[in-house]
This record gives sequence, C-alpha cells and structure tokens, in this order.
Amino acid sequence: MSRAMPRVLVVELGGPDPRAVALGRVLRDEGMEVVHAGPLDTTEQVLRIAEQEDPDAVGVLGGELRATLKDVRVFYLDAPADPASGVFETPEEAAEWLRGGRSHTSGTPSDRVR
Repeated sequence: MSRAMPRVLVVELGGPDPRAVALGRVLRDEGMEVVHAGPLDTTEQVLRIAEQEDPDAVGVLGGELRATLKDVRVFYLDAPADPASGVFETPEEAAEWLRGGRSHTSGTPSDRVR
C-alpha cells in the first residue's frame, strides 16, 4: 500500500449489512482510513466510487465483484473463510491480511496489561 494511512473502501452489495460497520471500526482501529460507500446494487457503481475515492483496498460484503480493480486489493467478508482467495470470516482476519501480518489487537493484551 502506498499511503502512510491505507485507504479502504467498504461496500455492501445487494443491501445493507450490519457487518460493514464492524469492519469499518476494526479497520479504523488498525490505523486505516475507511470510506463506507454503503449499500450498492451493481459492480459498475463500485467501480465508479473506487475511481473517485482511489482506495488501496476494497472490502465487499454480501456479494462478489464481477470486475477487477487495477492495483487495488479486494477482499470479502463471508463464511466459509478462504484467506488464500481473500475471503475472511471476521473483520479482524481481514485487517490482519491487509496489514500483511498478525494484527496487534487480535488476541494479544495491550502493553499496559502485560
């Protein structure tokens, strides 16, 4: 990712999905800038918003993109998870994947607790 603070576009395909808010919060807590596009109906709408927002990654809930985004990492929040293909079951797993390693917040107490 090219920015100091990676920008992630969160999209809900086909209708509202309450997991989008949870995903946005986790990504924000991990130091990422989150743009929540809300519920969209078509892949074309996602492509137009991605052009305008210039994200480093796009998180998709409730569907699958039928097009590719050049130089943008795309991931999905769905079950069953398949991290090798960018499908995650929890927002924390997606954040860890975007960071390129283990998240500092998942499963580890803060330094103040230790």
